[in-house]
Amino acid sequence: MTQTVLFVGGGSIGHIAPSVAVMQQLQRLKPDVQCHFVCLPSSAETSYLQKNGCTFSTISAPRLSLSFPWKFYKALKQASALLDEVQPSVVFSKGGYVSAPVCLAARRKKIPIVLHESDAVSGYANRMVGRWAQKICTGFPLQKEDALHVHTGNPIREKVTQGNRDEGLQITGFSAGRPMLLVMGGSQGSQALNKAVSDQIMELLDMCNVIHLTGHNKDGAGVQDSRYFRREFVHGELPHLYAISDVAVSRAGANALSELAANNIQTIVVPLRGVGHDHQQKNAEAAAQNGCVLLDQNDLKTSLLQTVKECLHSKNSGSLASQAPKTGSPEEPSIQIAKILSDTVSRYERS
Repeated sequence: MTQTVLFVGGGSIGHIAPSVAVMQQLQRLKPDVQCHFVCLPSSAETSYLQKNGCTFSTISAPRLSLSFPWKFYKALKQASALLDEVQPSVVFSKGGYVSAPVCLAARRKKIPIVLHESDAVSGYANRMVGRWAQKICTGFPLQKEDALHVHTGNPIREKVTQGNRDEGLQITGFSAGRPMLLVMGGSQGSQALNKAVSDQIMELLDMCNVIHLTGHNKDGAGVQDSRYFRREFVHGELPHLYAISDVAVSRAGANALSELAANNIQTIVVPLRGVGHDHQQKNAEAAAQNGCVLLDQNDLKTSLLQTVKECLHSKNSGSLASQAPKTGSPEEPSIQIAKILSDTVSRYERS
């Protein structure tokens, strides 16, 4: 009998891309295993899955609101019907509110659940699903592992670490020889970083070339300078930009920190405060213990230039013991999680 792993997560590509990385490793370990995804009916999420050749279904899961009980009941019925159709051996939950009805339905049908928590602190959905999971994988180190919890790190796409310096230089038009600063704030958290860079762009350019990813429909520095490269966002080009970057200024999303760490880029972390249980602050504090530099958003005006200068000097001199945040484990995270899923499938086959 063919075994199936159901991957569930949604709300952003950040929930989908790591699961695709795990799927790719799982298919190498167990080529006969089928993989199916469940996500929200978002065009960004479904388009990403289509581009990666993944089969998927969508359900309309609710956020917290006055109509939550009724909408959740409808989502639970959808999830239950989907599980009956797909017949998964295990559910891998990457989080987001779409995971709650699917995992509750799986629990009722006694289908094992493996949960991955990217952040240093869990949101509502993952706290709920964690009560039902047979294994909880964590992106950030644990104070103590036990039979339920295992630190795996955050899975990233293989291509993220396969950038080419020559490609990066060609994309940006930069010449080799000058230090490179990468600034990226995602979408929600980009505005304050963009303003800080714009206000201090000439001073930054005196120190280094600047690669500025502003976020969709966000303004960058209004300068025409061969040392400044601006894009709203990049997709396939991002690994090549990583390949030429020496230092990065970034928000503290778990995926961004993991990708920067995997590329050994010294990172100045500016957490976006007050969102999602203040998870970015917790992520930043954990990353700061392992080589990142933590900078408060309120200090961008007074401290950004000096912090960038110090990080560039440390990178060039090799004086930092750790040049990147070690949020991963000795074994590449997607491989480790794929092995956990493979073992869970094998146990299901024997039971």
